[in-house]
Amino acid sequence: MEEIREKDLKSFEREYGVNISYEKIEKREMKEGLLMERTLDSRIEDISQEVITLSADQEDNFSDCIIALYKKYRCPRTPYSLLGSSDAGQKIAKKLMNIHGGW
Repeated sequence: MEEIREKDLKSFEREYGVNISYEKIEKREMKEGLLMERTLDSRIEDISQEVITLSADQEDNFSDCIIALYKKYRCPRTPYSLLGSSDAGQKIAKKLMNIHGGW
């Protein structure tokens, strides 16, 4: 899996004419030589994760950028936020998931 870098995201913004923001939430701690995090009973917003937020005026640009991001970074877990953005975003995300193997 490739590391998410701000400069790469800026490149995607230029290439696809979209707006991208990035947030890294880090809650893991080093304990006895192991990187650990207690996630039981935690809200998803409070768990370590990397969040890429994408918006665009044109559906094709939006879709093409999501595909490019997926091809570059893959999804180690289900991309929950794709399904919670907006009705239009949810429809596009579901369509792309079906086309590209369910992610």
